[in-house]
Amino acid sequence: MTVHDSDLAHLPCRQFKDGSWRTFQDEAAPEIPVSLAVEGGRDKKLWAFPDGLADLALGHALLDICPAGMIPVLTTLGAQEFRVRFEPGSPPVAPAWPGALSPEDILRGAAQFMGMAGRWDATGCFHRAALYDPTQKTFVHHVEDIGRHNCLDRLAGWALAGRHPLAGQVLYVTARATASLVGKAVRSGYAVMVSRSAVTTAGVETARKAGMTLLGFSRENRFSIFTDTHARIGNES
Repeated sequence: MTVHDSDLAHLPCRQFKDGSWRTFQDEAAPEIPVSLAVEGGRDKKLWAFPDGLADLALGHALLDICPAGMIPVLTTLGAQEFRVRFEPGSPPVAPAWPGALSPEDILRGAAQFMGMAGRWDATGCFHRAALYDPTQKTFVHHVEDIGRHNCLDRLAGWALAGRHPLAGQVLYVTARATASLVGKAVRSGYAVMVSRSAVTTAGVETARKAGMTLLGFSRENRFSIFTDTHARIGNES
C-alpha cells in the first residue's frame, strides 16, 4: 500500500498544547458515502476512505447481505455506486491447518503488521487488518480504512475477487475484538484472529462457540490467548 500525502485532507485548526496556542493545517482522513443497490433487497450506504471501494462493496455484500449458498456479483455504476446481485456459489475452501504456530510466529507477525506502510501514523484515524498465511508464515494482503468493519469487508472482497481463501487463515487487526467484529471474522472463516487491542466477553464467547482461536493485546513482546480449543498456538518455542 503506497501512501501519498495527497490521499489525505488538510484542515485548518487551532491547537492548545504545552500552555500555548498554535494555528496550522492538520492532516485528516477523507470519508465519503458508498452506495450499494442490492438486487431483491434494501439498498445500503457505507462510509469509507475513498480508495479500493469495489473490494469494500463486494466484501460487505458477502459478509453482511449474502444469502447462504450464494456469492455476490458486483457491477460498478459510478465511482461510489455499485449494484449487487447474488448467484449460487461459495468462497474458496480452507486449506489444511499446517500445525501450531509458535509464540515467535505470532510476535514476528505482530511486528510486521504494525510496520507495514499505511496511513496509521499520519492521522491516528485509521484501522488496519491483514491476512496471514499460516502455511507460508507470511502476510498475503493488508488494508486500512476509517471503520474497523470496513477493513474486514475490504479483505473479504479482495479475497473473493482473486479466489484467495480466508477460511483457515489468520487475521491480524488493530481494532478491539468485540462481538460484532469477531462475528464478522467468524463469518469470513478465519481460524485465528489476532487483535492488537483488547477483547470483550461477548467477543471471546463468539470466538469460542465458533471454534476460532482469539488472541488479544498482541504487541512487540506479548500476547494473550483467550480461546484456542483447537490448539493452533503452540505452548513451546
